[in-house]
Amino acid sequence: MFIVNLILMVLDIYTWIILAYCFATMAINFDVIDPRSNRFIQALTEMLARLVEPVLQPIRNILPPTGIMDFSPLVLLLTIQYAPHFIFKTIFKLVFLTHA
Repeated sequence: MFIVNLILMVLDIYTWIILAYCFATMAINFDVIDPRSNRFIQALTEMLARLVEPVLQPIRNILPPTGIMDFSPLVLLLTIQYAPHFIFKTIFKLVFLTHA
């Protein structure tokens, strides 16, 4: 049970990282903040991009282009929220119900 809770906690933290990346890129694109004038913001957005972009890129390759809207973060967030439930449910069925 500890492993399951640890995995869920890591996924929750990664969800917040994705949301922070989305808000940061949106603020930069709408010129709310300028990362060139603030080294902390620049370092923060680069770190968030390094954590999130490698996961978003395969999703972008699968999704059709939608113009200005990027739905890959939404797909990733939905996957993070719903996939563990189905995975743990399947593992539970395989482990406990096959031995009955």
